[in-house]
Amino acid sequence: MKQIIVAVFIALLMSACSSLKVNVDYDPEFDFTSKKTFAIVHYNKEGEDTLFNDRLINALEQELFSKNYIKKEKGEAELIFVFHVNVEHKTDIHTDYVRLGYSRYHYAGQMMATTRTYKYKKGTLVIDVLNPKDDKIVFRSIATDILKTHDTPQKRTEYLNNVIKEAMKDFPPKVQAK
Repeated sequence: MKQIIVAVFIALLMSACSSLKVNVDYDPEFDFTSKKTFAIVHYNKEGEDTLFNDRLINALEQELFSKNYIKKEKGEAELIFVFHVNVEHKTDIHTDYVRLGYSRYHYAGQMMATTRTYKYKKGTLVIDVLNPKDDKIVFRSIATDILKTHDTPQKRTEYLNNVIKEAMKDFPPKVQAK
């Protein structure tokens, strides 16, 4: 019993530390329930990380397979998935002020400022689902995260699988009947 409680506590602690944020939007008029086939369309641009793209496509396919979707060629698919990735180099600057010295009734003396600079990378993954009949977006998931270094291909794959799982958690959307 203690092991279960400890495992649940660790899982909650780990999820609380995550900086991954997902935002979803969709067309409530689109009938997602009748669609069962998909295609993922992505053309690698010059200089793009094809290792990452292959991992992402594989993770997205596996997530869709787990939801009983069937992979088809682009011309035969009922849903077309496309994705876009962006990495921004960010800098945060934080300054803390401390007053040095103390008198009987209040702080006195000099003010000291400590400034710290944090550099990090912010990654954004946009997954769009298109209706192939009119090429309009019917579902969009935007996942953003502060990127961390993953030392092995296995850890990179595991991380990307988790991002895709979270990004696609609400697909297909539960559209309320009118």
